[in-house]
Amino acid sequence: MCNSKSIYIHIPFCLRKCAYCDFYSETRLSLIPDYLKALEMEIHLREGSDLSPPHGLIDTIYLGGGTPSLLDIKQIDRIFQTLNTRFRVSPDAEITVEINPGTVDGNYLAGLKGTGVNRLSIGAQSFDDAKLAFLNRIHTAGEALKTIDRAETAGFENISLDLIYGVPGETRTAWIKDLKKALDMRPSHISAYMLTLEPGTPLADQVKQGDFIPLGNDMMSLLFKTTSQYLTQNGFEHYEISNFSRGRTNRSRHNSRYWHMASYLGFGPGAHSYDGAVRSWNHRSIDGYITDLSSGRLPVEDREILSPEQKMIEFIMLRLRTLEGIDLGQFQDRFQLPFTKRFEIILSRILGENLGSIENGRFFLNLEGRTFLNGIVEAFSAEIL
Repeated sequence: MCNSKSIYIHIPFCLRKCAYCDFYSETRLSLIPDYLKALEMEIHLREGSDLSPPHGLIDTIYLGGGTPSLLDIKQIDRIFQTLNTRFRVSPDAEITVEINPGTVDGNYLAGLKGTGVNRLSIGAQSFDDAKLAFLNRIHTAGEALKTIDRAETAGFENISLDLIYGVPGETRTAWIKDLKKALDMRPSHISAYMLTLEPGTPLADQVKQGDFIPLGNDMMSLLFKTTSQYLTQNGFEHYEISNFSRGRTNRSRHNSRYWHMASYLGFGPGAHSYDGAVRSWNHRSIDGYITDLSSGRLPVEDREILSPEQKMIEFIMLRLRTLEGIDLGQFQDRFQLPFTKRFEIILSRILGENLGSIENGRFFLNLEGRTFLNGIVEAFSAEIL
């Protein structure tokens, strides 16, 4: 990877929490002004600290949440102005903002384009109103479609749609209908996420109470394969386990940094930073975040120095999520070990079961292999540890 760097900014506010979400967020919108003051302070306090960002040009910025589109245009523009006073931002940086269809109109999207944002991640999740209601989304299918149209009218050419599959009772036919509607909107990128029941979320609690039965593994695997086959047949490349793009140029540059273990800097409560050796993370509390920064302290909850074993496990896990898989020469250079000899037993099993291949100096999983990704990563982890 190049020497350029990435910035993530967490906007921890939502009108209401979605039933499946375990990202840190708050519904106390009255805290937004104080939060933004604290955010500016965190950006400035990084100067001279041991968490100061490494030298290099910033070429991806990502505002995620929560719901960044709850901020008004002046507030978002202020964030970018603050970043530009602290960092060298590339003129052709990929600048992404997550958008909730229930929070924006055409004027807002036009204003957002004027701040320099050039990529939208629109949280459509589905184009089926019953499914949206189950997920506790604040928007309807019609509002999602209008938002996508308005984004195009505002001049956005790089639009990513977030979709979720695997709700109770979902069929292959119903999911293909959702995918077809998404394709009708001509996005440049689609992120299709399998519904997971994270501990502590309302959906996980409902399962415990017996309110519904989740889809089984076989059905989830079928929907995963259906997603890949349907989107690749319609011009998308399945470049990461949950991500699809219309050609390489439309891949998410920002998220690709994570999958390549490149350094990045995160701001906001719960945000993580990584410099290639040390990972640190902020408090998952907006009150603690504001209190720390108003007292002149960085809101860091903890940090860890990754061991060589941890780095190796993460490298394997992240790279096997991708279309290209593991570059065997890069693995040798990074860890001073020959991958094929070090993991000869595991590889013979994977290759023997036709779950992956070694070609042109790379080891990668095929579609069937990626349905067993977690188990395969666990096997590598057990061998390393």
